[in-house]
Amino acid sequence: MNRKIAALAYNETQHLDLYLVDQPGRPLVTCLHGGGFHSGGRDDERCRQSATLLIEAGFNCASISYSLATRENRFSMWPRNLFDLADALVYLHDQSAKFAYDFNRLGMLGYSAGCCLSNLYIQGGKNIFDHFGYETPVFSPAAQVGFYGPYDFSSRQPERRSENSKINLYHSPSYWLRQNKATGTPPVLHIQGDRDTVVYPDQHEAFQRDYEERGCEFKSIIVEGFGHSFAPEAENASGKKIDLRAEITDFFSRHLVDRNN
Repeated sequence: MNRKIAALAYNETQHLDLYLVDQPGRPLVTCLHGGGFHSGGRDDERCRQSATLLIEAGFNCASISYSLATRENRFSMWPRNLFDLADALVYLHDQSAKFAYDFNRLGMLGYSAGCCLSNLYIQGGKNIFDHFGYETPVFSPAAQVGFYGPYDFSSRQPERRSENSKINLYHSPSYWLRQNKATGTPPVLHIQGDRDTVVYPDQHEAFQRDYEERGCEFKSIIVEGFGHSFAPEAENASGKKIDLRAEITDFFSRHLVDRNN
C-alpha cells in the first residue's frame, strides 16, 4: 500500500513529507513549492497534486520545505534556502535504504521559486556551494521538470529583483549554467504560461536558448491563456482546462525508468 510519512526533519529547522509507493527500488522525485521565496508550503495544492500524480505513476515523492524570507525582502533567506535543499538531498540520500527508493534515479520538480532553487542546485553544482563556502555533498539529478521558474534576475521586473547586483547575479541559474563546464546536464521539461505577468515568458525563452546552445535536451510546453501559479491539472479564469499530468510522468519515465531497462 502506498503511504505518506509526514514532517520528517532533515535539518534543525526544516521538514519534508515522503510519499512512498509499494514497490522497492523505484525512482525518487523531489518537489519544491513556489511562493516568491517568502510564502508557500510543501503541502499546498500544487505539491499535493504533484505527489498524487507521481505516486499513481509509480514514483516516490519527497515534498520539501525550505527557509522562507520576509515578504518585504524576498532575498533575505538567500542562500540559506538553497542550503536547505542541499541538506534535504543529503538526508534523502542517506535514508534511501531505509525507505527503499532508488536515489540514483533522482528527478526534481519545482514551481516558480522552487523551480529556481532546483535549477540553481543543478546548474550550480559544486561551484555554487564552493562559492558560498557551504560544505555538502552534491548529487546529480537525472531529470528536471519546472514550472515558470525565474532564470535571470538581472532582467526581471525591478520589484522582483534585488537592489544588490551581486545577489541578482548569483541568484540566477543563467549565471551558473554559463559557468558550468561539466558534461551531463540533465534534460529539462519547462512549462510556461504565455500570459504570465510574474515570471515573464522571456525568462523561459532565455533558459531554453542557453540549454539548446549547449546541446542539452530542453522540452518546452507553452500553455496558452494561462498566467502564473497553475498546477499540472488546472482551469483558468475563462474556464479553459489543462491536464499536463501525462507529459510530466512520461518525461520522468523516459529519463528515470526507461533508460535503465
